[in-house]
Amino acid sequence: MMSNQILERRLQLRKKPQQERSIQRLEAILEAAVALFLEKGVAETTMSEIALRAGVSIGSLYQFFPQKAAVIKALHERFAAQLEGFISQVFAGVQTLDEAAERAAESLTELHAMFRQQRIYMSLWQAIVTDRDLSHLSGDFHQHIIALFYRDLSHLVPESDFERFRISLKVMILATGEVIRFTTQQPDDVAQAHLDQWRRMVRSRVFAY
Repeated sequence: MMSNQILERRLQLRKKPQQERSIQRLEAILEAAVALFLEKGVAETTMSEIALRAGVSIGSLYQFFPQKAAVIKALHERFAAQLEGFISQVFAGVQTLDEAAERAAESLTELHAMFRQQRIYMSLWQAIVTDRDLSHLSGDFHQHIIALFYRDLSHLVPESDFERFRISLKVMILATGEVIRFTTQQPDDVAQAHLDQWRRMVRSRVFAY
């Protein structure tokens, strides 16, 4: 019980702003954190630097966030919500597995472009998976995405293949994350070659029944 309480104190936003001034202060803190994480890296950024960049006192920063991990968690939740808005529509309304395969291939290109443009996504992901107390956030998000995909696709799969299909979706999501992680750090031609190959593999493996 005590360990859970300590973890909650480490990660939770201490107060939810109600007044406009507090809301603006919180936004300034999160924007400053994003800028510093991109400039210096998440591990190298300190709370004092975030406060200085945001133009707030260190005391004001700690009124919102007990530790840097809580800042990372808040940013993850914000960007995860943005990603979910896109991901939740990938397979909405599909009628055939061929159509699903095509949607998956198209979404891979869009995800790559999104992560290439918003480099903070990958910085946050790397920070989360290397922090013991934050690592569950990635797994929870993957499980949520699997549930969304399964909701939209399970009616296209024979009942006897449900479990295999669920595992295939999980593997696809996990592997796609690694592909995106790699391609966003490569020149365009190298990235495109790997994206094309992964699209072919998704078409031929995940949605082949």
